[in-house]
Amino acid sequence: MVAPQFVPAIRETIKQNEIGNETPYVLSYARKGKSGASFGFMQGDTNAQGLARDTLKKVLAAVRASAATIARILAAVSRPLPDGNPLSAADTKLANDALASAAGKKLVDAMDAQIFQQVLNGVDACIAAAAGRKVTIDPLALLFIAPWINMTGPPSLLKIWLAGGTALGLQPPAPPNVTAEEMEAYLQATSYFQTNPKNFTHYKECVAKGAKLLP
Repeated sequence: MVAPQFVPAIRETIKQNEIGNETPYVLSYARKGKSGASFGFMQGDTNAQGLARDTLKKVLAAVRASAATIARILAAVSRPLPDGNPLSAADTKLANDALASAAGKKLVDAMDAQIFQQVLNGVDACIAAAAGRKVTIDPLALLFIAPWINMTGPPSLLKIWLAGGTALGLQPPAPPNVTAEEMEAYLQATSYFQTNPKNFTHYKECVAKGAKLLP
């Protein structure tokens, strides 16, 4: 299990990687892959995640948007959006005002809490995979793992590597612990960072910011 004292650092690292110091209560667009509209500090995605779609629907309903308006907005953002915002200026303002309302913020925060817990569950699975061969994961290494899970989903391949298997052409980390440097090597071997090497610089900067909260 993730030690409670590491959770604030993990949370801050993810937040910095996803939105930096911007508000979480606004729709944003990654314009990559299958991404739709995103919101929250965990960047719940309206195309990829039913929870995000359901949350946006509740947010719009909370400000008494009409059923037709809600359906129109959800249909527009529940698909890949490589060109960015598909909404009219009026619908964009309505959605963003709703997200920033008192009721909207509570709903977004609840969504973020659920997604964050899913990420922590993934980190726990990584810790357990390494522990199976008496290997621990350094706290700083956890900060490299958590945002990756939030970006890509359950860490199936990473667990195999931590449990002692070969992955991405890399031998597994040797006992007694997984270091931040080893996690850097793993991430830089992934197809995402191979294709987007400059993004790794940003990723490391986010880890450094989160690390300030480590005990």
